[in-house]
Amino acid sequence: MPAIFDGIRVLELGAGAAWPVATRYFADHGATVVKVESATRPDFMRLVQYRKDDPRGLDAQPLYVLMNPNKKNVSINLSHPEGIELALRLVDWADVVAENFSPRAMLKWGLDYPSLRRRKPDLIMVSSCLFGQTGPQREYPGFGGQGAALAGFNHVTGWPDRAAVGPHGTITDSLSPRYVACLVTAALLHRERSGEGQYLDVAQIETGVYSLSEMMVRYAARGEVMTRQGNRCEWAAPHGIYPCRGDDCWIALAVFSDAEWRLLRRLLGNPPFGQDPRFAKVAGRLEHVEELDTFVARSTREQDAFELAERLQRAGIEAGVVQDTE
Repeated sequence: MPAIFDGIRVLELGAGAAWPVATRYFADHGATVVKVESATRPDFMRLVQYRKDDPRGLDAQPLYVLMNPNKKNVSINLSHPEGIELALRLVDWADVVAENFSPRAMLKWGLDYPSLRRRKPDLIMVSSCLFGQTGPQREYPGFGGQGAALAGFNHVTGWPDRAAVGPHGTITDSLSPRYVACLVTAALLHRERSGEGQYLDVAQIETGVYSLSEMMVRYAARGEVMTRQGNRCEWAAPHGIYPCRGDDCWIALAVFSDAEWRLLRRLLGNPPFGQDPRFAKVAGRLEHVEELDTFVARSTREQDAFELAERLQRAGIEAGVVQDTE
C-alpha cells in the first residue's frame, strides 16, 4: 500500500529542532526529503551531546537522529556560486522547498521565493523562523525558548505566587512543525487541483499565540489576563499531582464532573471526607480546593500508583502515573 506522500520531493534547508520535525512528517510517510547542510557548519543538533571520542562522529547524535530519520543528506557550500547552482538544481527537482533561516539569508543566496518562482512557477515554498518574514523584528534570530516566552507560555506556566517558569523544553519548536506540515499538505492539495504553487510564511511565535487562543479570546472578550494556576484547573477538582506509596511516587488525576467525583470517592474506599456535602458539587470542590487536595493526598498516599491509575482509567477518570526515564 503506497504511503500518503509517495512521489513528493522536499528540499530542506535549515537547522535546529523545529524544522527537521516538520519535514520528518513527510519523510516518514513516503516523501523523498533531501536535507542540505554545510560541511563546515553542520546542523547544531549534531553537536548536542557530541563527544570527540565517539567513533560514530556527527552522524549518530541522539537528537539529530531522532528528528531526521528517513532523509537523504548532502553537504553544499552556499557561499560559492557552484554551491548555489547545485542548490538550484535541487530546487528544479523538488515539489517543496522548506527553510528556516533568518529572512535575509535566502535573499543573499538568490534562493528567495520570488527568484525561485520565476524559475519554477508551481513551486511550493515554506519559511518558518521565529518572527516570520515581515515586521520590525523579522531579522531577530531566535530559538524556541524565546518563542515560548514571547507567545505567552511562560506567563501561564508555574505557580500563582511564584515567578513564571515556562514549559520544559522549547515548546514552539514542537508546535510550529505541526502547523507547517498541515499548511504544506494543504498547499500540495491546492497545487494538485489548480496547478499553482504558493509561498507560506509561518512565524513560530504566531503558532504559539494561536495555540493559546483561549487566552486571546478571554482577553478580547472581557479584558481578562489568564495567569499561572500550578496544577489546578478552574473547572475541575480534584485536579493535580498526588503522592502514592513509595519513595517519590505520584499520580496525576483530574475530576471534571460530579459523577466522576462519586466514582473517585468509591475507588478510594469511600473515605469519610467523601461524604462532606461541601464536596458534592464542582462549585463546592473548587471553593474548598485546598482542603480537598489535602484529603485526596491522604487517601492516595497509601496506594500503589500503577494499580490506582489502572482502576481510575478503567472507570473513565483521567489519571496517569508520574514516571521518570527509569
